[in-house]
Amino acid sequence: MPIRIPKRFTRLYITALSLVAFLTILGQILVQNTLKDGLNDSWLVNFAGRQRFQSQLIAKTALLLTQRPDLADQSTQLKEFKRVLADWEDHQDQLQTGNLRDISATYINSDTVKAMFVDIEPHFRAIQQNAHSVLKWMEKPGDSASIDLSVRNIFAHELIFLHKMNQIVFQYDKEAKEKVTRLRRIELWLMAFTLVILLLEGLFIFRPAVGKLRETIIQLMDARENTMIANRELQKAYQQLRDTQAQLLEATQLRHQQEIKEHKIRASALLQGQEEERKRLSKEMHDGVGQMLTGLKLIAENFGETKEWSPRDLRNAQDLRTVISQTIQEVRTISHNLMPTVLNDFGIDLALKQLMDSTARNTNAQMTFTSNLKEKRLDRNVEIGLYRIAQEAINNAVKHSEATQINLDVSLGNKKVTLRVTDNGKGFNAARKKSNAPNSSTNGLRNLHERAHLLDGVLKINSAIGRGTEVIAQIPQL
Repeated sequence: MPIRIPKRFTRLYITALSLVAFLTILGQILVQNTLKDGLNDSWLVNFAGRQRFQSQLIAKTALLLTQRPDLADQSTQLKEFKRVLADWEDHQDQLQTGNLRDISATYINSDTVKAMFVDIEPHFRAIQQNAHSVLKWMEKPGDSASIDLSVRNIFAHELIFLHKMNQIVFQYDKEAKEKVTRLRRIELWLMAFTLVILLLEGLFIFRPAVGKLRETIIQLMDARENTMIANRELQKAYQQLRDTQAQLLEATQLRHQQEIKEHKIRASALLQGQEEERKRLSKEMHDGVGQMLTGLKLIAENFGETKEWSPRDLRNAQDLRTVISQTIQEVRTISHNLMPTVLNDFGIDLALKQLMDSTARNTNAQMTFTSNLKEKRLDRNVEIGLYRIAQEAINNAVKHSEATQINLDVSLGNKKVTLRVTDNGKGFNAARKKSNAPNSSTNGLRNLHERAHLLDGVLKINSAIGRGTEVIAQIPQL
């Protein structure tokens, strides 16, 4: 039902508009045709009136040419006589036949007009024939008595022609007025019919449509009110959801921060355990294995003083002492790398300087160390972390980058300590290194980042193939 009502209204509305449009178009057609007929009627009345004037002009000119040729220019009057006569004959033919050549139109004379043209025809022919007789006489003068007769015949029929032509003009005018009256009557009927249709359209289409529209508007207003109520409820629910989401996000962030703290605590504890284990191993290697190797070296030196040995045995004993000395030195180096005693005793400044000196002795790289700490002691964990970062960076520069120049700079300022290690090695693609599968190199870089992160610091690695590597670690220091 809600679909059929609009369709019915649409059909009725289209039908009513179509009728109005049809009546409007029909009225325009009638008006245009009447205007066209009015133009034709105007032409007919005008040229019918001219026929009277031209008949008088023909009679006057014929009289002038035949009776008083001395009063005017005969050649001019003759030429004008021919033109008027031809025009008079042509328009008489157009009026009588309805073939209006001058305005490219056709017209159908009424029976009354046709009967009038039949009645006037003898007088038209008499004037026409006698006028041509005058023209022939003027071109070839002859008997003056015959031309006088022709002139008298023209004047005899000219008055009758004039009277009957007046009747034709009045008839044309009468018929034109009747057409206008008839058109006016038709227009009034069309207007009345159009008004009736508009009235019916208002009663049976617009009025129900307005009622339906009013009902629809009321429903829309009710729906709008319900929608606003629903929107307010949704806004409340949305606000509650946002509050819950914010609380959940805050709880998630707190949990994440707690997990980060726990991870840092575990990682810090693990590193601290590693450092303690390194310290223990360093002490055991120095105090245990180192002492045993020293005793073994003394025994080997005593073997070297035996004179009963052959040169080969002496050479083997010397090689044994050399190997033992190298082993003692390697154990000392390993023990120092595990936990340099100078780091615990004198701080990071001297420990880094000793690290650079040791690396310079064991490699061919040129080492440069700068610092503004001036033997200032930092937090123990910070010192250990900076030392391990520098140790790993220098080891990478020597082992992987094949650097010949290594610079280490440590500075304290703006409440943070900055460690910078640069080399002139072959470098690497840092972005690609992060995406590759785990290996010893990436594990080393990950350890650098992990150590800086555990100290609440940041670490940056700038490197490019063929342009060396730069490691920058910044650790907060209160």
